[in-house]
This record gives sequence, C-alpha cells and structure tokens, in this order.
Amino acid sequence: MATISFDLVSPENLIFNDKAGMIIVPGKDGDLGVLPGHSKVMSSLRPGRVMVYGEDKNLLKAFFVSGGFAEINPEKCIVLAESVVELNTLEKSLIEKEIQDLENEENKKSKEKLLVANAKLEAIDAKFYDKI
Repeated sequence: MATISFDLVSPENLIFNDKAGMIIVPGKDGDLGVLPGHSKVMSSLRPGRVMVYGEDKNLLKAFFVSGGFAEINPEKCIVLAESVVELNTLEKSLIEKEIQDLENEENKKSKEKLLVANAKLEAIDAKFYDKI
C-alpha cells in the first residue's frame, strides 16, 4: 500500500513528521480523510482531532488542534495548527473545570476559549475513527 508524507506543525515546533497510510483532519466544513494521491486542497481547520494511521490502517497517533490550516496534495499533507496537544494527554476533569470557569465570563476571548474547551471534551469522548 502507498503512503503519504505528513507534517504537523505548531507555532513552536514540528510535532509530527513521517509517512502515513491515512490522515483525518478536522476541516472547517467537515472531516477530511487524506489518502495517498489526494487531490490538491487547502482548508482552514476547526478545533478537533487529527488522526494518523499507518499503512495497515492502525491508529498511530491522535492529536487535538485548536484550529489552523491544512494543505494537501497527492504526495504530502501539511497541517499548520494554532496549538497541538496529544489527545491522550488531555485530562477530562481539568477541561470540565475550565469550561465551568469560562461559562461565567462574557467577553469574546472567553467565548473562543469555551468553543475550544468544548471541542476538547468532545474529542476525548469521541470513538469514531478510532478504528477504520
């Protein structure tokens, strides 16, 4: 089976750089499944999970991105994320506390943070794409 090169970049550093069998990224209008030979696409990202699979379709890594952009071509997928966290490092109780605190605030910045925190909670609980 073929592979596609995948780079996941945060503002601080390169988080992931390797070949993958398939990548799923949270596009602005829906999830994008990226396979080798994918047509050229550029998309903004919504907060959500980036799932990286090996050639055997087993999940290699799962990340949470708060937003950003994805550039896809037949040989490579590049995700430029606003922030990146490995999904298995997120703690549900801390996120729930953060949501409680943010719900009491009324400014634009806190509403954006609340949107990301709720997306983190959804990502932790989500089971879709865990196995394909």
